[in-house]
Amino acid sequence: MAVPAGHRFPIEFDTVFPEGAYVTGVQPVMEYGQTGAGVKRQAKDERSGELLWAVSVTDPSGKGRQAAVMVKMAASHQPVPPEAIPGTPFRPVVFEGLTATPYVDDRTKRMAYSLRAVGMRQPRAAGREKPAA
Repeated sequence: MAVPAGHRFPIEFDTVFPEGAYVTGVQPVMEYGQTGAGVKRQAKDERSGELLWAVSVTDPSGKGRQAAVMVKMAASHQPVPPEAIPGTPFRPVVFEGLTATPYVDDRTKRMAYSLRAVGMRQPRAAGREKPAA
């Protein structure tokens, strides 16, 4: 059995973020290199053709550099993160349609994962995140 390079494996949100996650920002993903006249363009998803966005996330269960995570999303317009918890800068998030693509990081020579999602939403009330059995 061969798994094609760049294959996206579906993964549960709670597996990647067991203590939840908090959005810290959303910005466009820019193409590598430059086009004519030094103008950079926003990258597009190779499958859907939609614009790519990087959602920066803080992972409370992560240590060191693993606490800052990026999840890419393809969308025609900039995705809007959930509202912040009143009185705080924290924006809890749940990613829907989450996938992980394994790769070897050229810099560290270690296995790493690129995360993608099809949507994001506010978590449900405590104890209500998992669907009823």
